[in-house]
Amino acid sequence: MEYDDIIVGAGSAGAVLAARLSEDPNRAVLLLEAGPDYSAVERTPADLLNTWVSAGPHDWGLIAQATPTREIPYPRGKVTGGSSAVNGHIALRGTPDDFDEWAAWGNREWSFEKVLPFHRKLEDDRDARGDFHGVGGPIWIERPRPENWQPLNRAFFDAARAAGYAEVSDHNDPQSTGIGPWPRNRRDGVRISTAIGYLAPARHRMNLTIRSGVNVHRVTIENGRAVGVEIESSGTLQRVPGRRVTLSAGAIHSPALLMRSGIGPRDELAALGIKCQMNSPGVGRNLIDHPMVFVVATPVAGIPHDPQVTNPIGIRYTAAGSDEFNDMQMYVFELFDESVAPGLALGLTVPSVAVVPGLQRPRSRGRLTLRSANPDVPPIIDLNYLGDPEDLRRMADGVRIAWRLMHEGPFAPMLKEFVNLSAEVVNSDSALETFVRENCTTIFHPVGTAKMGPENDPVAVVDQYCRVRGVEGLRVVDASIMPNIVRANTNLTCIMIGERVADWMRTSD
Repeated sequence: MEYDDIIVGAGSAGAVLAARLSEDPNRAVLLLEAGPDYSAVERTPADLLNTWVSAGPHDWGLIAQATPTREIPYPRGKVTGGSSAVNGHIALRGTPDDFDEWAAWGNREWSFEKVLPFHRKLEDDRDARGDFHGVGGPIWIERPRPENWQPLNRAFFDAARAAGYAEVSDHNDPQSTGIGPWPRNRRDGVRISTAIGYLAPARHRMNLTIRSGVNVHRVTIENGRAVGVEIESSGTLQRVPGRRVTLSAGAIHSPALLMRSGIGPRDELAALGIKCQMNSPGVGRNLIDHPMVFVVATPVAGIPHDPQVTNPIGIRYTAAGSDEFNDMQMYVFELFDESVAPGLALGLTVPSVAVVPGLQRPRSRGRLTLRSANPDVPPIIDLNYLGDPEDLRRMADGVRIAWRLMHEGPFAPMLKEFVNLSAEVVNSDSALETFVRENCTTIFHPVGTAKMGPENDPVAVVDQYCRVRGVEGLRVVDASIMPNIVRANTNLTCIMIGERVADWMRTSD
């Protein structure tokens, strides 16, 4: 059977594409997923529904080079729903400037004005109303109520307000900055992934086929056109024909698939024995991620806390000396449950309280390359965190802010001792920079490795409609295509990308 659309990866964007494209009953859609598929909420394991972050049984087990001297675990979701099924369920949008920057770089269809309708289309926002928000979409969005914040959350909030941060009721308002509840894709304690929000209502369609446990080796290309995929399923190699192929495997696996298919830097492909179908030097370049650093303390005994409340509120702010609005975030994590801490893969003990600055507009760029043409060998992930001195400066300043908040107002009496930081380090520029280098880790937001851009951009891999340059019938639709990272948790942007491109794919090749 030849499918009209083959979509590789059932994650944040791929599930959206499959659901939207299969709305046309005359279009045969095949959705391929490397991980397991759970066909109903009641069959879905608890770690995908009720935990804060799940980085265990549904993870690819990747390792990344964070800095030249440090490797870190690099969790990515391996399950229907992808990383939307395992993430921290923060449903945060980028700022208007993020998307207008994409447009200014030659991607005019991605201005904030043009993407806003698709942000609205995807969401069912139960708290915020008005022109910037949507109701009735597949992704439920709500904000933790102040009455459900725990004493440590309230203390962090009060300390931030005393330090001058404005109170925010809606972090998705384009002008908001300060502290308030995170918008979250969580309903009645359940994470609403794209598997639940998009695929579940579409599963009855006879024209939608979902195949799990499928390892896609490469795209098959004939005469400059994608004509299907080569897959491995239950140990058997097969070729599946398709009129169009879309890679939605994420910012790590989509560029790896492109390179295994012969689309990438010619010399690198030749060194691995891969025939070059299209010399595309930008594949794997422009890897961008949000780094964060934990400032960890032990709480005093006896503070009441619901162990499942881990991250209800946070700060968006502009770093001192920066001209980029909201280029930083600040989280407060409380770990009171053994089932939560291991999922973080951060080695924290229970109980712990951490205030965590995160850089939202990094200048550093990393790179992804293949180790081997063998699809079972993971790629090399070089994040190059803090490669730009300005990134290090802003992160060090964020650690000082976290330290100050934890020592002031109502927060300080709740903390017994600091685990990984001392006043001597905070007061020394060189020691603090070393601390940041040795402790920075990921917020799980890789983007940019199949960059979108105009023809005169030498490292652009796809055009603004996400069509791979030089190969007909092939698209990349996921976080890979972002020319720059949004200053927000990236999941909602990935879902929006799926909605945006599905709208084009339904009416054109």
